Amino acid sequence: MKKFIVGTIFTVLLLMIVISVQQGLLLAKPLPYDDEQKGLSTQITIHLSHVVAENTPKGQAANKFAELVEEKTDGMVKVHVYSNASLFNDENEFRALQKGDVEMIIPTFSKMTTYIPSWQVLDLPYLFHTEEEVHEVLTGSIGRQLLDELEPLHLHVKGLGFWYNGFKHITSAEQPIHTFEDLQGLRVRTMPSKILEKQFEAVKATPIPVSFSELFTDLETHTIDAQENTASNIYSKGFYKVQQHMTTTEHGILGYAVLINENFWDSLPEKIQKQMLAAMKETTEWQFEQAILMNEKDMQKLMQQDHFDVYTMSDQERQRFKQQLTPVYDFYRSHIQTNNILTEIEKVVTP
Repeated sequence: MKKFIVGTIFTVLLLMIVISVQQGLLLAKPLPYDDEQKGLSTQITIHLSHVVAENTPKGQAANKFAELVEEKTDGMVKVHVYSNASLFNDENEFRALQKGDVEMIIPTFSKMTTYIPSWQVLDLPYLFHTEEEVHEVLTGSIGRQLLDELEPLHLHVKGLGFWYNGFKHITSAEQPIHTFEDLQGLRVRTMPSKILEKQFEAVKATPIPVSFSELFTDLETHTIDAQENTASNIYSKGFYKVQQHMTTTEHGILGYAVLINENFWDSLPEKIQKQMLAAMKETTEWQFEQAILMNEKDMQKLMQQDHFDVYTMSDQERQRFKQQLTPVYDFYRSHIQTNNILTEIEKVVTP
């Protein structure tokens, strides 16, 4: 009897050992490989820096993009947005992007013309007449061609798309601008674009490059006399508080390039890249509509401000202004144009 009990215990222990070994082998067997899961074990963090307020077309688009990226990646990618130059200003953000100190920025395309001169085509005065024309150029094949020009320059950045703010107008401190002659002798803030400099030189004004983050102070201290901007920027940054006059010239557009560090982008799984591009496309369409609405609302707010005069330039004066700026196109064609982009845009815009 004793031998029977001992034998039974031994048999049970042996079976337990065999079962444990089999389970161990099953657990040790590698799971089928799924390349969609590669790199998705931990959350990916993106720091996105821009220099304007949140209540602007660019500020709202940045937040919308962050929201859509998190949604489309099921929370696997988190975009942290830093507005109002709280992380980097418009003078050092591009270098920070190249170094990998920040993953994404949204500079004006005018600021980028220092590195990509051909983008100055978008700064040409009175090139666009309607928002529909701007949308077709920036979101279509022409916009893609402009973004693709980043690659051969080896700047270590990738362009994801263009965003739009609106048509620009001119504000001034003491002298109202009713005709282009009224700009003569004024110190006018510009972004670092040769085309923008030539634009104001053509009306005998003095262009002065000033960082956007320093613009309010320079207006307040009368370091400069006038500046060009959209209604949304003029209102959100309070430029109307340190200027007295505004003229609705609609002489150019303000837009942005959405850029990402190239090495960071290449490190992302293909699935994440596709999801981010889908978020970018959806944000861009949403952003265009919001930019138009916001500029309309902010223009109304500007018209309601005490001690701030909004003057609507007549069609006749706008045409005179446009004719005066014709030499800017000649300068572009002779000094900057390296491809047929302008010709392609002129096929889109209304004569």
